[in-house]
Amino acid sequence: GKSTSAQLLCKEHGYVYYEADCFAGCRNPYIPGNVPDPSMAQVKQRPLKGECLAGRMEICKKVTDDFMEVLKGKAFDSQLMKDYYTAMCDDILNERRRIGGDWAIAAVTMTREMRDHIRSRLGPDLVFVILSMDKERSGRE
Repeated sequence: GKSTSAQLLCKEHGYVYYEADCFAGCRNPYIPGNVPDPSMAQVKQRPLKGECLAGRMEICKKVTDDFMEVLKGKAFDSQLMKDYYTAMCDDILNERRRIGGDWAIAAVTMTREMRDHIRSRLGPDLVFVILSMDKERSGRE
């Protein structure tokens, strides 16, 4: 849902589609608007290179490890998540200065606290679109 929604904004309204899953995977976060399946296109994105990559890889590994614990029912590390979102927001701000335009950012943001943190970094004009689904429709029990 999130990737498809961002792709539609890209394809139909000219938004820059930035995929947060690619940020976390240290891959090019710009998914083309014309790919048949934006979620699957992420794995085909080129790996990033450069001097800032080591720091991103470190924070992304920590967050991935923490998220695996969340899937097991444990609480997530709020400060670690803020550090991760700060790094992602810094990347988005740098790229927006470079590219310009309106952006659709496909990302998972689990709590109001994290959305407020992201808004504090990206600015008050940021709009969150929250997708939700009941358990019956998700196929999970």
